[in-house]
Amino acid sequence: MNLSEAIEMVAKDERELQEKYLKMADQETDPFVKAFFNRIVKDATKHEKKLRKKYEKILASLNKKTF
Repeated sequence: MNLSEAIEMVAKDERELQEKYLKMADQETDPFVKAFFNRIVKDATKHEKKLRKKYEKILASLNKKTF
């Protein structure tokens, strides 16, 4: 597995987590629990963006280096 495959695997896991909690929020009747699940999704989305940004920097620096 190379670095870009690992990044995609982590991002896929983040998206699956987001989808899971969105489904749970849709099924929930209690507004506080629904808001809680939606907040988890919002936090997971932020985390996914941070991961992508961080790993894009790593990939860019690796591409600059020649061995």
